[in-house]
Amino acid sequence: MTPIPTTLEALTPAWLTETLCGAGHLGAGAVTMAEVTPVGQGQGVLCQLARIRLGYAGAPAGLPRTLVAKLATADPQTRSMVTLFRFYEREVRFYEELAPSPSMPLTTPRRYASAFDAGTGDFVLLLEDLGHLRLGDQLASCSPADVVVVIDELARLHAAWWESPRLAELAWMPVVNNEANKLGLGLYPAAWPVFLERFGAELPEAGRAVGERLGARVIDMLDEMAGGPATVCHGDLRLDNLFFAGGAAGPALTVIDWQIAGRGVGTFDVGYFMSQSLTPDVRRACEEDMLARYHAGLVARGVRGYDLDQCRADYRRVLLFCLVYPVMAGGMGDLVNERGHALALAMARRSVAAILDWNAGDLL
Repeated sequence: MTPIPTTLEALTPAWLTETLCGAGHLGAGAVTMAEVTPVGQGQGVLCQLARIRLGYAGAPAGLPRTLVAKLATADPQTRSMVTLFRFYEREVRFYEELAPSPSMPLTTPRRYASAFDAGTGDFVLLLEDLGHLRLGDQLASCSPADVVVVIDELARLHAAWWESPRLAELAWMPVVNNEANKLGLGLYPAAWPVFLERFGAELPEAGRAVGERLGARVIDMLDEMAGGPATVCHGDLRLDNLFFAGGAAGPALTVIDWQIAGRGVGTFDVGYFMSQSLTPDVRRACEEDMLARYHAGLVARGVRGYDLDQCRADYRRVLLFCLVYPVMAGGMGDLVNERGHALALAMARRSVAAILDWNAGDLL
């Protein structure tokens, strides 16, 4: 492939022409215009992200007029973190190996080109632009009807890979209790007092007590979750990563951002989504029905030996564990923009409410 661009300015018509020709999309045609517009700035994304408006000469009909490009971050601190967790490698290999596989039942953006350099850590992804679809909003929550769509799609994904021997072939997709994750969670005790100073007054005393005790148990809990039936998990299944159908045509759900994909218990995705993306009122109104629906979806697709009681127990454990996300984001994140601060607070309030509703703190 052509050299991997490290800046958005390097996404030139010449580079795009060579790259799309090499990927078999352009034939003898050429990209004559590339209008690059950064997106996602100030929202804590782990990479450089842009929408490219394209013009062509002599190209086959049907080529996209816009693409989304993802490049490695230019921030050294973020770069060190994504290298430790192999986020870029995971996402590129997901789109190259897993997304086009018949074993991947979820709809994902079409990949037009990709590359990853293990030596430098640079990467590029050229993906389908999903701007015509309805993007979820984690801060705003969503309707019960959207929750049904997400739960049904999760059951399809998890059942397809449930305890599958093919999981061993995904060496680039780590198990949830890998050493890098444990190293990251080791920072919880440092994040907690900063989080408490920033957001503690917004939480009930019982929630603060759970957060105080959680730090001593997070590593053990990670090992416990790794001991359950394994499947492919998205790892960051929140509304900001979900596109819903704009009308009757097309897939009901399209899922983006696979940088954190891992192998673990499927209820992680369910509990993370329900406790971090939904307001407590929405969650409480549909929670039991959604757990039963998720479990029924697994059973209908051939999952055996996993009853609803175990599903609920795993879900309860995930609710407790997921408090680490608002604590780490709120205690270690640079919350310089208004939405980032509001989202960290919303996640914390929602997470604590779910923990208290389920008496999940008793698991400590």
